[in-house]
Amino acid sequence: MLPTIKSNPLAAATRERGNVIIEMAIVLPFLLLVVAGVVDLGRLFWEQQVLTNATREGARAAAKAKTGGAADQTVTLVRQTVQNYLNKFHIRDTGGQDIILTLNVNFFYRWDLLVTPPKLYIEVIDIPTNLVLLPGIITLWGGTLTNINTARARTTMAAEWSTPPLP
Repeated sequence: MLPTIKSNPLAAATRERGNVIIEMAIVLPFLLLVVAGVVDLGRLFWEQQVLTNATREGARAAAKAKTGGAADQTVTLVRQTVQNYLNKFHIRDTGGQDIILTLNVNFFYRWDLLVTPPKLYIEVIDIPTNLVLLPGIITLWGGTLTNINTARARTTMAAEWSTPPLP
C-alpha cells in the first residue's frame, strides 16, 4: 500500500501567492501598455476635436463678417479667432510653445463665390500632436508613422454675406 502524503495548507497558500505574483509580473507591463495607449489615443482625438472646433469658430467669424470691410482685416480676424481658440485649450507644438498660425503656411482661408450662398473654407494643417507612447510602439513593431504626428482640420460654411469683403 502506498503511503499517504499529507499536504501542508500553509505551504500550498505560499505557493499560490508566489504564482499570483509571477502572473502579475508577466501581465502588468502589457496592461499598463494598453492603458497608456488608450490615454494617448484619447489625447489625440481630443486635440483633433479642439482643432475642428477652432476652424468652426473661425468659419463662423468669417461667415458673419460685415461686407464692405477690407479682406485682409477679415482674414486677420478669422486667423486670430482660430488662434485664440487653440491658445484657450493649450494646444502647443512639440517644444511646448504656442502654435502660431501663418496665412498660407498652416492656416488657409478662402471663399467660393460661384455657389449660392457663397461658401467659406477655413483649414489648419500641420499642427503637431503631442503623443507620448504611440510613436514608440508603432516604430517598435516595425511600422512607420504616417499622418499621426500632425493633425489637420477643415470647415466649410455658408457665408451670410452676398459679396465678399473688399480686397
